[in-house]
Amino acid sequence: MSGTVRKITVASHPDTPYFLRMDWAEDLGTGFTLALSDGSTAWIGEVSEDEVTREASDMGVDRERYVDDLHQALVEGEERRRGGGSGGGRKAEKDNYSFHLTADHCHLSYEKTCKGILIQLGSVELQPAPDPLDLNRELIGQTLQQGTELSLLNTQLQEENRQLKREHQRILGELEQHVQHKEATERKLYSRFVTVLNEKKAKIRGLRDSVRQLQRTARSEDEDEEEQRSAQPPPINQDDEDVREEETSQRITPSQQPTILITGRDLVCGGLPMDQSVSRDEASAPRRKRRLLRVQSQESSSDQE
Repeated sequence: MSGTVRKITVASHPDTPYFLRMDWAEDLGTGFTLALSDGSTAWIGEVSEDEVTREASDMGVDRERYVDDLHQALVEGEERRRGGGSGGGRKAEKDNYSFHLTADHCHLSYEKTCKGILIQLGSVELQPAPDPLDLNRELIGQTLQQGTELSLLNTQLQEENRQLKREHQRILGELEQHVQHKEATERKLYSRFVTVLNEKKAKIRGLRDSVRQLQRTARSEDEDEEEQRSAQPPPINQDDEDVREEETSQRITPSQQPTILITGRDLVCGGLPMDQSVSRDEASAPRRKRRLLRVQSQESSSDQE
């Protein structure tokens, strides 16, 4: 069994404070009882489950929605804001709940104002309490108990809030440590990376220098080989040699015209003086030469045939 006590304002008696106690089994949809007191007099009433279902049907809303409105009006008693979030730019819509009590205190009605429209949620028939003083004592005791429970709940919530704050601070400290460790690890890895990078650059420069040295050595060897080849006589081509021999043989081949022998007597007859001092060998030299040329001419003729 659940129950609450709250202070309400009755529109028909705005200057008189009233206290409303609600009791229900599971939820307000299964029916509930209420007690109303002004501090000296008390009234009681009851709403059955069938009446709740009939009221929901008459309003044309589903039962759960109607029970939620009843709980808001009779138990919570606070303004409910609908829509109008900060992103929408619209003003918040308020659902206001109010009570009306007849002059004879025999009928209590509860209403809802939504978007300027007054909606009748329901009503309950009241009867004078058999023992108003005892009912008021119960209301006071229940109010004190409810206040104590709310105080304990508030203490628990405050303790949970403190624990959450401590947990939040601990998480922030661990996060800060993780951030510092991450930064230190990044610096360490960056230092190692720079060292490895410099080593790789030095190795690349060494390999590049080695390649340049090898290229210079190769060019030097090629130049030496080229100089050696240019210093050596060109190889003799057999075809060129044959051509040169043929040209030489043609130059030394005597004319095919008959040879005219000129003797000293002919020279004298021609009026050319002849030196008598020429030795016999010098006189015979032309004869040997003519004989040699005649032999070579014969050999050449035989080769051509």
